[in-house]
Amino acid sequence: QSFEYAEIVTLRLAHHSCGGMLSTIPTSESTPPLYYALAWVWVKAFGASEAGIRSLSAVFGTVTVPVAYVVGRTMLRSRGGGLAVAAMTSVAPVLVWYSQEARAYALFVLLGAVSLLFFARTLDNPSAGNLSGWAAASALAIATHYFAGFLVLAETLVLLRRLGRRVLPAAGSVLAVAAALTPLAYRQYHSGGNKWSWFRQAPIGARLHELLERFLDFNYDPGRTPLLVA
Repeated sequence: QSFEYAEIVTLRLAHHSCGGMLSTIPTSESTPPLYYALAWVWVKAFGASEAGIRSLSAVFGTVTVPVAYVVGRTMLRSRGGGLAVAAMTSVAPVLVWYSQEARAYALFVLLGAVSLLFFARTLDNPSAGNLSGWAAASALAIATHYFAGFLVLAETLVLLRRLGRRVLPAAGSVLAVAAALTPLAYRQYHSGGNKWSWFRQAPIGARLHELLERFLDFNYDPGRTPLLVA
C-alpha cells in the first residue's frame, strides 16, 4: 500500500539533513524526536521506499512479541501466561497495523513493554540494574511519544509505594528527560501545523467509543460495535 499522509511527513523529515530534521520537528510533528532520528539513519541504509522505511517499524513490532512473552511470564508467573500475552501481541490488529506504518507508534509500544518488564522485575528484585533498566526504558519511551508518560507515572507511583526512597534516583532521571522535552511539547502544542489541533477537536466521548473498536479491529466500522463488543 502507498504512503498515507502522516508517513509522508516522516519521509520528508528523513530527507532533511540531521540538523534540518531536528529543527523541523517542532512545527511539523506532535511527538518527540527519537523515532525520527532512528528513521533518518534507517533510510540511509535501507532506502525510502514503502518497504524500506516501514521495515523499521516492522522490526520494532516483531521484537515486541518476545518482550511481551517475558513480561507475561514475569507478571503472571507462568510460561503459559507468557505465551498467551505474546500470541495476543502478535495478532492484535492495532499492533499489526502500526508495525506496518512509518510512524513512532511501534517503537512506543516496544519501549513501553520494556519499561513494564523492568517495572515487574524491580518489584521482585529492586536491584540497581533493574531500576536502571526501568529508568532507561521509561525515558526512551517518553522520548518517543509523550503518552508514555501515563504508563511511566503509574509505574512510578507503584514503585514509590512499594520501595520508597530507593526509587528516587531512577524516577528523578526519568523526570529530567520529561522536563527536557517540555519546551518542545509546548511549542508543538501551540503550532498550527501539527495534530494537536485535531486532538483538541475530538470529544473524549468519541475517543472512548472508538477505543474498543480500534483495539479489536483497527479499520473499524461504527455499525459493527455490538458485534465487536460480543
